[in-house]
Amino acid sequence: MGPLSVGPRAARFVARTLLKLYPRGFRRDVGSEVIRDFELAAADHLQTGARSFLIWLARNASSLVSNAGPEWKESLTSAGAPAAGRNARIGAMDVLRQDLGYAVRSLRKRPGFTALVVFTLGLGIGATTAMFSVVRGILLRPLPYPESERLVTVWESTPEDVTSPDGGLLSHANFRDVQAETPSIESIALANGFGLTVTEDGGAELVRGARITPGLFEVFRTPLVKGRDFTDLENRHRGPAVAIVGADYWRDRFGPLDEALGSSIRIGGQAHQIVGVAPSGFDYPGDARVWIPAQNDEAGCGRGCVNRGSVARLAPDATVETARAELETLATRLEAEYPSSNANTTFSVASLHAVTVGDVRPALWLLLGAVGMVLLIACANVANLILVRGRSRLTEVAVRTTLGAGQRRIFKQLLTESALIALLGGLAGLGLAVLAADLVLSLAPANIPRLDEVGLDPTTLGFAGLLVLVTTLLFGATPALLLSRVELTQALRSGGRGNVTRGRSARSRTAILTTEVALSVLLLVGAGLMIRSLARTTEIEPGFDARDIAIFRLSLPRTRYSPDERVRFMDRLSERLGAVPGVDDVAVMVGPPLSSVSIFGGFTRTDLPAPDPGEGPIANYRALGPGAIEMLAIPILQGRAFQRSDTYESEQVVIITQQAAERYFVGDDPVGRQIHVQVSTGYDEAGPRTIVGVAGDIRGTRLTQAPAAETFIPYAQAGAGFPHVLMRGDDSAALLEAARRELRSLDPELPLMRPGTLAELVDLQLAQPRFYLLLLAIFASLAVVLAGVGMYGVVAYAVSQRTREIGVRMALGARVPQVVQLVLWQGIRPAMWGIGLGVVAAFWAGGLMRGLLYEVAPQDPLTLVMVPPLLLGIVVVACAIPARRAARIPPATALRNE
Repeated sequence: MGPLSVGPRAARFVARTLLKLYPRGFRRDVGSEVIRDFELAAADHLQTGARSFLIWLARNASSLVSNAGPEWKESLTSAGAPAAGRNARIGAMDVLRQDLGYAVRSLRKRPGFTALVVFTLGLGIGATTAMFSVVRGILLRPLPYPESERLVTVWESTPEDVTSPDGGLLSHANFRDVQAETPSIESIALANGFGLTVTEDGGAELVRGARITPGLFEVFRTPLVKGRDFTDLENRHRGPAVAIVGADYWRDRFGPLDEALGSSIRIGGQAHQIVGVAPSGFDYPGDARVWIPAQNDEAGCGRGCVNRGSVARLAPDATVETARAELETLATRLEAEYPSSNANTTFSVASLHAVTVGDVRPALWLLLGAVGMVLLIACANVANLILVRGRSRLTEVAVRTTLGAGQRRIFKQLLTESALIALLGGLAGLGLAVLAADLVLSLAPANIPRLDEVGLDPTTLGFAGLLVLVTTLLFGATPALLLSRVELTQALRSGGRGNVTRGRSARSRTAILTTEVALSVLLLVGAGLMIRSLARTTEIEPGFDARDIAIFRLSLPRTRYSPDERVRFMDRLSERLGAVPGVDDVAVMVGPPLSSVSIFGGFTRTDLPAPDPGEGPIANYRALGPGAIEMLAIPILQGRAFQRSDTYESEQVVIITQQAAERYFVGDDPVGRQIHVQVSTGYDEAGPRTIVGVAGDIRGTRLTQAPAAETFIPYAQAGAGFPHVLMRGDDSAALLEAARRELRSLDPELPLMRPGTLAELVDLQLAQPRFYLLLLAIFASLAVVLAGVGMYGVVAYAVSQRTREIGVRMALGARVPQVVQLVLWQGIRPAMWGIGLGVVAAFWAGGLMRGLLYEVAPQDPLTLVMVPPLLLGIVVVACAIPARRAARIPPATALRNE
């Protein structure tokens, strides 16, 4: 959301808030007109720049506040209120107007001080508001569906691992039983997002689509705008070719919606008749634009084929707990009835929102807490600045006390000034929040969910208003309380030069500095832990070489390509790509490492008794063409790699990884033994396979997960319809463009899907931790800079307070190092306390980061040891400047000034 849209909304929020100061009749008569004028004027001023807009908003907000008193006076007078009550209310408004006017004049007299405190507060409020907008858009905002809190996902899992949805996968047969025998689930559907190839006028276009079962739109309470849902007949294996299109997609691509129903589009080379149109904005799952029936083959792909995502709606009186209990009962029955497929299998359920957000929740809450610490440090800095500035106002406060002003009256006036500072800081913060939110979104990796829903909405603006109120109390209350308790006689005697509240003020400043340093330690320790973790992550050996490899995916539809035809087509494509200048090598692979394509399947050893259902070996399955192992530099530890002679007609072979050999062939040499691989991706599984080699382990799913057991089979013996093509060369962009040309000449209806490089897949694994580290490092840097500035200000103030004392000491023979040491101790003492408290707090709170770290303990000793000297060094530098200045004061000058 850009500044041009946020600006009028911010102006509307400010106008609405300040109008609450006015009488109800005024708000009723002209309130809406004032708000409208604010919005229109805001839009005009934004055209000339953010600075002009913020100046205009601050000036008009102040004017709106100052005019509230006269409106109340006129309102009460015309209403004929009793004299005593009317005078009291008029007096209260006059006092508020006087306090505001005095605060404005006071801040105008010291523009440097005002700019510094407003910028400091604006920095804290803006960063916090921007981070809150991210947290709200991703974590707090409900999903954009009716009654979204009742949406859940159901998946198959083992009793030992019921927390990770693994994409929410179900077999179609088990889905039918869940649908029929779970009263707590009102409706349920299967949905898998994937790329659809839509062809028109001889060209192929890749469109985000989904295979779904009937009832998906009912689950989401989202009726079609035209047509109907799929029928059970259309969802059967090899059923009619039909489709539902999104309204936005049809209008953008084809034309008016009235022409959609009954038309047809070619998907995967086959004509699909359009039977329905989904409403604008609906795109589940994964930005889908076109939906086709799942058409599950339950005979050929039974209960053991767990390959479909699910989404369900709970019944009105049901909860996740009641649904979980019913699903556990159902799982027990199915395990007894179908032991071969459902042994050691249960059903898990979780809210769709929790699954959509995934594992980013703890990181975002942690970052919001971190930026909240920055805001606290900013408030502490401003409080210290106000305390320092209060020295020059002692005589003013004393005179007002002499003239009859009580402590309460002075406290209210000083707090009003703080509120005005906070309001100005809030307005500056809103402008910074717009820029900061855009910056965060530009830096965020693509694998963070719901980024498109992040923006400065009214709730976020309300949060910013709450921050203004809280910051007023945080930084304004203590200085106002201390200054309002000034001792009259001492203040008049000091002439404004001494600190008449020296004990209380000094203790307050020390406590504030200690808090600043402690919070800075917390943030620095968090950033240090992330740096150490990321360094460990970048040192991970994935087990393959990803350099200079371009990669893309194809979808060879079963309606046009049989398994044999797929193998022949990939051979022709590989041959033509291999002849392209700049291509050093070409290979075919199903399920490249760290991609979203991951197939798990069981296998059994032919030389051992069959294991009990659900207890056999499990391995990740990949199909590799000739040369793929060599291209990826995966070492062959025993036996051989695949050869071109490994075809469907030759002996069925398999290569296993070292992890599979060590786990399932303990004490045996696996080469030469036979296994049954229970996975079929094209060809039907044809008997046992002979192990011809043992390959090195690879990190195939996540970079930070330990290598799992893997089985590799030749692509020519798999015939899968979703292969990846790998090309090695120096210029990946040129290789992919050449691949488009060659593919277009072979089959114009096949587009390149997800083109990129293998190195990008590896880099994507590090994108989230890098993003978290960057934000945490920014927040830690801000905290350290603010703490350093605060330390400098307090020590400089202490030097000005002790000028006469320093002059006396030097006149009596004190040397420069002694004076420097004396001044440095003013800052080092609270810093040492803050460092100690910060280290203790970091040790206690480190567990909050456990899920974000890799091979680094939350209480990492090295980080805890390195941070204190770093921060202490910054404190020493901040204190050294006023210390050197104090040491250079001539004794005679210091004594004469006093």
